[in-house]
Amino acid sequence: MAAAHDVEALLQKLGPRLRLAREDEGPRPLKLEWPGLEAALPDGGLPRGIVELAAPGALGGATSLGLSAVRAGQARGPHAWCAWVDPEGTLHAPGVAAAGVDLGRMLVVRASRALLGKVAVKLVGSGAFEVVVVDVDVVAGARRSASPGSKGWAPELLVRKLALAAEPSGATVVLLTDSSRPRSAQWPVALRLELSRPEASALVVRVAKERRGRVGLAQTVPFLPVARLVG
Repeated sequence: MAAAHDVEALLQKLGPRLRLAREDEGPRPLKLEWPGLEAALPDGGLPRGIVELAAPGALGGATSLGLSAVRAGQARGPHAWCAWVDPEGTLHAPGVAAAGVDLGRMLVVRASRALLGKVAVKLVGSGAFEVVVVDVDVVAGARRSASPGSKGWAPELLVRKLALAAEPSGATVVLLTDSSRPRSAQWPVALRLELSRPEASALVVRVAKERRGRVGLAQTVPFLPVARLVG
């Protein structure tokens, strides 16, 4: 775990151990190896850039998809790292490991809410991580405007900063958001997935926004325990 003021020093310390898995033929979609899900996604996986997983609270499957993205990011190479901004300490290490994530190559960051936006941008801008998962609603908290002197950024501003930070390295930034919260404008994301779980064994996925306009109807895919996804 890392406090906000320690992140930059920690990145410098890890140094050469952190590097993206480059691909000569260009960026590929992040394949999640989730049965049925690839057919529901425009390119069969998550794109580089900003991906929003919008679900009703913590019950829509977004955390499970986020862990699948981390696992897929680490699978790009033996030195591929990922990061998760987890201010509330909700991640459970045994569950993360059961999802097939290498705990030794996943940086979990906890800091005060006021600094989490800046920490998230620093993590993405470092170019060291294949995937960075950020709980945007927790990061932004109740602050919805970027007024002078405010301690946090408005969500729209934070997403734009993350998008700019992700461009040089081509990292995938997964934003976990609460779909029940109203929003005045769309965010500049490469892909927005709306998720819900009408029953324990099913995950409903709808492509609500995509940078090439390939939106679609909701599709139902199996929702499996993480251990079965990697078994």
